Amino acid sequence: MMAIPPSSEPGPAAAANPLPPWLKWGLLSSLWLVVSAVYALQVSAVGLLPWSGAVTLALLDWAPWIAFGPLALWLARKMPIGPKTWRWSLPAHLLACVLLVALMELTMSALSLRRDLLVPPPDRPNAAAVHPGPPEPLGAVRFAWLRILDRARTAVPVYWMLVAGAHALAHQRRSLERERRALHAEAGLAEARLSTLQAQLNPHFLFNTLNTIAHFVYTDPAAAEETISSLSELLRSALNAQQRREVALGEEIAFVKRYCEIQKARFGDRLEVCYEIAPDTLGAPVPALLLLPLVENAIIHGVARGPKPGAVFIRARHRAGRLVIEVADTGGGSGPANAKAGPRLDFREGVGLANTRARLAALYGGRQSFGLERAPEGGVLARVEFPLNPPPA
Repeated sequence: MMAIPPSSEPGPAAAANPLPPWLKWGLLSSLWLVVSAVYALQVSAVGLLPWSGAVTLALLDWAPWIAFGPLALWLARKMPIGPKTWRWSLPAHLLACVLLVALMELTMSALSLRRDLLVPPPDRPNAAAVHPGPPEPLGAVRFAWLRILDRARTAVPVYWMLVAGAHALAHQRRSLERERRALHAEAGLAEARLSTLQAQLNPHFLFNTLNTIAHFVYTDPAAAEETISSLSELLRSALNAQQRREVALGEEIAFVKRYCEIQKARFGDRLEVCYEIAPDTLGAPVPALLLLPLVENAIIHGVARGPKPGAVFIRARHRAGRLVIEVADTGGGSGPANAKAGPRLDFREGVGLANTRARLAALYGGRQSFGLERAPEGGVLARVEFPLNPPPA
């Protein structure tokens, strides 16, 4: 009768939106600028270079990573190092590291910004006397090799730290994705279980109601016609809430009142239903069809079995942020005197009560409680308690 839609709530991994690429690049750029500033402070503090020279040297060492860092991260994503890929990805990363360091140094050399910082130029007159004309080819190659080695001293560890960081982030994303899928599968199983429980509950209710109508067909056709009309209204109300797992308590009370009208048509003056509902609980969300099996159990197994008139009491109140719902009966009209039977209850839970217990456990887990005890009125008291959300105003 009432279907439960699949849960649309995202898991913890899905709730976090990834950062846009431009913001990621901005954060990484800020990181390298901070590293450059710290490095410049260290160089300037020990007196190796003046502040301006220290800043220039720091930027030449670390600022290139603003452009080359994303390339290293991209290579780490494209060539993951794992149990099945390390035989080709590890050599590829070694080659990529060498090429990246050489490219970085060649780029900075082309800008002609680092030579004087790395190797102070000789005195111009002496240099002209000792080295007239252009430097020898062997000297230039050796100088370039020294500069590449100097660059590799810091660039190689940074490259592998970026690769390790990219792999760690990828592993974390995969773990979060597995967790999200596990939670989604668990939620799907819970939804399927709830749907099964509710599918068992609805035919159970219809079966009992149709029995009531069949009872009137031969004994009181007018009452049978009136009961069919009430059942039609009841089914219409259920269909209106078909796509909702929860309904407001006020709507659930209205639904139960229609059901009680059908039962009063059967039992007449033998049945009285009393409502003690706190006004500030009417808007509280409750599981759809929560009260129906409790009230049905009180009427069919309580009042209907006694020879005298009886009553059913439906109560709702909030207590310490929780909603407390009670359904009690007089046990066939014998009232408090029936309490002489003692607090122990001796009956088996039917389909309705068993499904109610299972639905509450599936929806609220350990945050709910559902118990049966001897009612002060003499019959059975069913008490349901779960978190009140939203809390009363």
